[in-house]
Amino acid sequence: MRFFFCSIFLLLLSLPLRADDLLPKVQRELRARKFYFGEIDGRATEETVTAIKNFQLSKGVDNTGLLDGGTLRALGFAETVGETEDGRLLEECNTCVLRYLQAWQSGNWELEAVFFTDVVNYYDDQNVGRDFIRQARAKEIARWPHRKSTLLNRIASLESGRKDLAQVTARVRMEVAGESGATQVQTEDLVFRLQKTEHGWQIAAMKLLKQLE
Repeated sequence: MRFFFCSIFLLLLSLPLRADDLLPKVQRELRARKFYFGEIDGRATEETVTAIKNFQLSKGVDNTGLLDGGTLRALGFAETVGETEDGRLLEECNTCVLRYLQAWQSGNWELEAVFFTDVVNYYDDQNVGRDFIRQARAKEIARWPHRKSTLLNRIASLESGRKDLAQVTARVRMEVAGESGATQVQTEDLVFRLQKTEHGWQIAAMKLLKQLE
């Protein structure tokens, strides 16, 4: 990950959510129920997650801030939960992101490389290959060999009419340390655009939405 951006929104790739994707629908429903008062923008912002948690509390659902099956059913989106094909695909996408972060944390490029497609839009570098990412990672690991990632929240949605393209918006806390004892802690909102290939779900694009610390 990149650790030294200013705390602003960086729209590095053009990956807009479509109007009929899951998260905008959830935001509209939460707004109609007076839990959410922000923009209908399809982003897993702090305001959106807080609204989900407050709704969960009101319904007696575990207030994780995640759009799990119980929460979606309570919102009236039963067709999106895990019993359906779409629900299973979304769970696969969430699992892909979680496993990728575990691979990133290991500092082992070979474990991380398998999560990327052959060509990737990687932050502000577009249409790059795995070797480009490997070189960027090598510099990061040399400076920060000790790494930990914590997935705080994530929301997945399939692209409209597609079963092989998805987007996961994730809030990730990253802690790194150098051999000298220097440390860096950062929380970021990241967007992963996933593509289903013969190797399973892989990352076709990544961008930084917001740096919180």
